[in-house]
Amino acid sequence: MEQTLHRTFIAFGRAILDTPWFGKEREAVSYYAFGFLAKACKEGTLLFDPGQIAIEGRIPGTRSHSKKQVCKDLVIWPASGANCWDGPNKAVHVPLAIIEWKADRATFFPDDISKMQEYTTTYPELLGIVVTFDAKKKGVLRAAKVVRGVVEEGWLEVR
Repeated sequence: MEQTLHRTFIAFGRAILDTPWFGKEREAVSYYAFGFLAKACKEGTLLFDPGQIAIEGRIPGTRSHSKKQVCKDLVIWPASGANCWDGPNKAVHVPLAIIEWKADRATFFPDDISKMQEYTTTYPELLGIVVTFDAKKKGVLRAAKVVRGVVEEGWLEVR
């Protein structure tokens, strides 16, 4: 999964930084999900079907959240059509990965990093990715990887 995300983020970064493309967070999430990630689905891998990808997908909350479930920009589930629900109002299933995005920023939003640390500590099987890019200035797209609360801020950088 990690290699697929890394490869598709590089291709996405090139597509938005080396062209006149402009969009904000929601447009970027959609473009990445359908234009890059869905096309990378491959039988026999963790990401085998576009139906595993959810935009604004709900995941179970953590102890610090007042809500039992929270929405994340992009969520990748272990099966097509999977989600967090185990019945009405019971958010219990955890995805393979969550990706949080910020547009028009050259640096990571500290709150996204700390929340991702909390999610990946609470749910150790979860891969967390935090993405930031500045489509206006065409400077850089960065992605930090978070696994079991450990942050690797230099995981990906496309200039």
